[in-house]
Amino acid sequence: MLVSMKAGIAYLAMPKTGSTAIETALAPECDIVMSGHPNLKHMRLRRFERQIRPILPPGDVATLAVIREPLQWLGSWYRYRARPQLQGQRNSTSDLSFDAFVEAWLQDDPPSYARVGRPAEFLEPPHSSPGIDHLFRYDAFDALAEFLSQRFGRPLAFETFNVSPAMELALSPALRRETIDRMAVEYTLYEGALCRSRDASIDRLT
Repeated sequence: MLVSMKAGIAYLAMPKTGSTAIETALAPECDIVMSGHPNLKHMRLRRFERQIRPILPPGDVATLAVIREPLQWLGSWYRYRARPQLQGQRNSTSDLSFDAFVEAWLQDDPPSYARVGRPAEFLEPPHSSPGIDHLFRYDAFDALAEFLSQRFGRPLAFETFNVSPAMELALSPALRRETIDRMAVEYTLYEGALCRSRDASIDRLT
């Protein structure tokens, strides 16, 4: 989680959306940098509004986050937890099919390897509070770079970090339909997210 009063931006780092690259690019110019521990780095909107916004100096600070296509987001978690470093640990997915991982995630009480939360929960605001101000698609990172370059007053480039192992992922047709139905809120957020920006006016493409 990053806050820049000069840029008027509070960046909320949803996991598996390029957060380390964004943090690396922006942190040197931010007034607040919460990194390292996942509960700090990946602070949700609700917690930010309740705990951080009240202590900020006066000024207009807009919240910003990135959202990934929901099934690709699950696939990124699966691939990340399949890396060799986790082999034999309870969070490892190396011995599981993607179908098995998604079936576990759909459970009311998922096992530890599938306990990754939901993007909609990350973006849920406190009661009677507005939602996220700026939500960009992960697959439109150039739009995010343009927007942040305007806010920070300089060209921004993002490095690549924490790339998950490459692998082909596919779900059985029935499970794919069930998962998409269960992630209807996530798909609504994703389809309404920002794909390109022009100065202060930002177009929503669906």
